[in-house]
Amino acid sequence: MLKDKTVLRNVIGVVLGLVVVYLIVNAGITINAYKLGWEDEAVFPEWRHIIKYFSRGAGKEFEVNFFGMMLLSSGIAALGGGIATALIVKRAKQAYSMLIGFILLLVAFGDVIFTPYHPTWYEIAICPVLFLFSWIGGLIIDIIYKQFFRKKKPTAQSF
Repeated sequence: MLKDKTVLRNVIGVVLGLVVVYLIVNAGITINAYKLGWEDEAVFPEWRHIIKYFSRGAGKEFEVNFFGMMLLSSGIAALGGGIATALIVKRAKQAYSMLIGFILLLVAFGDVIFTPYHPTWYEIAICPVLFLFSWIGGLIIDIIYKQFFRKKKPTAQSF
């Protein structure tokens, strides 16, 4: 048994933050694709097929709309993942939120390298968006905790 459960709590916080990011990004891509005319029988279609459809296929006319909304949903997901992580970890809330952003940055690099259908402007814009939004999520929670939940030190009173 762990004497200090902080490590376990931090790991759970990071994993939960990544799960939140995955769910929001997956929902954003699927809803946006169906809204712009993607038709598939699968509940969660493979992302590369959707991306290829909107960058090179029949959905090319909606490329800017699709990838713009994908960028927005990725930013919202990174913000949500940073907030979820910061709510669970006990200390260094911004640092763990930045860890979520760094992990997402590595995943985005892998996505750009192994799925060659993204437009160049999206490839450039996605990396700072993920890192910055996850850090902002941690910053928001950190500010809230410092403003409302910090224990006030008693002040010395002189009579």
